[in-house]
Amino acid sequence: MAINFYRKIRRNISEDGLIVSSSGFLVNTMVGKIDFSRPLKILEIGSGKGPFTREIIRRMSTDSTLVVCEIKSEYNPWIERLMEEHPHKQVRLHNGCVTGLLTAPELYDVIVSSLPLKNFTKMNDQNAFLYRLIEGFKFALNNGGIYLQYQYFKSNKADIEAVFGKEMDEIDFVPLNILPAFVYSMTK
Repeated sequence: MAINFYRKIRRNISEDGLIVSSSGFLVNTMVGKIDFSRPLKILEIGSGKGPFTREIIRRMSTDSTLVVCEIKSEYNPWIERLMEEHPHKQVRLHNGCVTGLLTAPELYDVIVSSLPLKNFTKMNDQNAFLYRLIEGFKFALNNGGIYLQYQYFKSNKADIEAVFGKEMDEIDFVPLNILPAFVYSMTK
């Protein structure tokens, strides 16, 4: 039994980048950086069971749109339930790799990412998946748009800064989360 529990935790960390769902403290820190006072086009990546999705939907206006990207369809029931609970909100679920949603310039005002960037191959050159992914975030963001990313360690900060060509706008530490997390905020 203990071995199965350990295997499940190890799989969750390596595949999803987490042990348990994000805490309300982490959700509020990330989502609190979004200015919901105007209509927004929001892309959420790696929704899992939807702790960020729930709060984004709750706060966004009916004129805003949210695209939820989750590669694992096993999480669909949670996201679909949130969509059903808020039929007046414009929410679309995309099952697949996020790169398919980053193909046109200036599509989104906000990108919220829960992707475990640390799990991707190091950014050795412009052909590395991590580089292409972060470059895609920058490409798909409107000028003045914001990219929000959390990490359990201060990893990938330099990678994000290299692609965006500037220092991180803000880094917040959220100790009340399992594991404690850093929230990166980068505007284009």
